[in-house]
Amino acid sequence: MAPHAEWVARAFWSTIRRPDVPMATRLTQNNKREARGALPLPSSISAPRRDTICRGCGKTIKDGRKHCVHCAVDDATKNMLDAARIGRQTANGPEAQLKRAETQRQNALAQHSWKESDQPAWLTEAFYLEKVQPLLAQLSASAIARRISVSRWYAGRIREGYRPHPRHWPQLAELAGVKDHS
Repeated sequence: MAPHAEWVARAFWSTIRRPDVPMATRLTQNNKREARGALPLPSSISAPRRDTICRGCGKTIKDGRKHCVHCAVDDATKNMLDAARIGRQTANGPEAQLKRAETQRQNALAQHSWKESDQPAWLTEAFYLEKVQPLLAQLSASAIARRISVSRWYAGRIREGYRPHPRHWPQLAELAGVKDHS
C-alpha cells in the first residue's frame, strides 16, 4: 500500500510550484536508500487507467467510443432527424424551386416544339419497344441521363422499361447502337 500512497503524493507534488525539491518518502524510505547508495524499491505502480464512460448515461464502454449502444441509437436518431430537416429545407428552398421551375420550363418548351414529322420514319413506337428498349437495359442510368439530359432517377426508369417521350427516341437509339433502318 505504501508505494501506492507515495505515487499519489508524487502526483500531487508535481503540481506545486517547486517540483525540484525532493518529496519526502516516509513510507518506502526511498530517499534514504538512494542517499546510502542502495537501490530504491522498484516502483511497479503505473498511472491508473481511466475507464471510458458513455457521455449520455455514464456507463463503462469500450475505448474509442463516445456512447453506449442505447445512447448511440438515440443520438443517431436525433442526427438523422436533423439531417432530414436540413434536407427538406434545402430541397424546398427558393433556390431549389427556381432550378425545378427552370427545368420544367425547358422540358415543356422541348415537348411543345417537338413535331412528330421531325421523327425518322423508321423509328416508330413498335420499333423502339422491340429493338431499342431491350438494349437500354444493358446501359448505365448515368449514360442515359447524360445523353438525353434527364435525372439519373428518370434514366433508371427508362432503363427498367419506362417509355420516354418520343423526342428522346433518336438519341436513345443512337446510344444503344441502333442505326438508321430506312
